[in-house]
Amino acid sequence: MEEKPKEYALEYAGFWVRLGAGVIDLLVCGVILGFMVWIIACVFAAVGQDYGVAAASPSSGDAGLGYSFVLVLILGMIVGWFIGMPYFVGFWVWRGQTPGKLVMGIKVIRTDSSPVTWQCALVRYAGYVVSAAILFVGFICIAFDSHKQGTHDKIADTYVVKLPVRQVVLTQSYARGGVG
Repeated sequence: MEEKPKEYALEYAGFWVRLGAGVIDLLVCGVILGFMVWIIACVFAAVGQDYGVAAASPSSGDAGLGYSFVLVLILGMIVGWFIGMPYFVGFWVWRGQTPGKLVMGIKVIRTDSSPVTWQCALVRYAGYVVSAAILFVGFICIAFDSHKQGTHDKIADTYVVKLPVRQVVLTQSYARGGVG
């Protein structure tokens, strides 16, 4: 007799648990981004010194400092895009979970229960950008939707679900204080 695989009734992950996962992921990406921006700033400083460009100091009142800050900020946003996209898309395709979702015990799944593909993940990431661009309303929708879907989930046809908790089953002898 063949044994059927266990079926689980999955619960949609709500706004707060998803927000927690998002904060963890943003911290991870922020550390990576900060390191990359630091490297870029060091390279620009070294190149500037090599070509005899004087660095602006805050006390000199030179406008060059403002331009340098804006340049590093713009480069940081571009680098952030190139860090965020492979980070999120790669983890969604590989495991269905980013490190933040792994810590929070939630996972991205397709509504038809097929694996998350590269195309689906790219569409979902584009939905992230749209959700953030409209003042995060696309993420706030999660709190009010019956399937706990944000705009990015609806666009990519995905759900985020809580994973079943694995529980240790104690044998009767162990429960009575026995060894084995």
